[in-house]
Amino acid sequence: VISRKDQAQYWCRSDPYSYITVDEFEEKFKASDHGKSLLEELINPSDRTQKDAVTFSIYSLSKWEMLKTCMARELLLMKRNSFVYVFKSVQ
Repeated sequence: VISRKDQAQYWCRSDPYSYITVDEFEEKFKASDHGKSLLEELINPSDRTQKDAVTFSIYSLSKWEMLKTCMARELLLMKRNSFVYVFKSVQ
């Protein structure tokens, strides 16, 4: 929300609107509690020994789960288009 038009629409209605520059916006964010906690989180390196932190496989699903999901999707599509399948078979 850096442009003048965007800031105006998100401004609190009780105070008169005044444009905040990008530098001022950055300073106030870094001074806020949320900005400080985010900075702390980014400064500390992530612990790569935790299994949840990093993905060790290419896919998040096993091949069996992927096959079941694809088959369920295909069955759903066939149910939706069953009229087309019946019509083509009758022709």
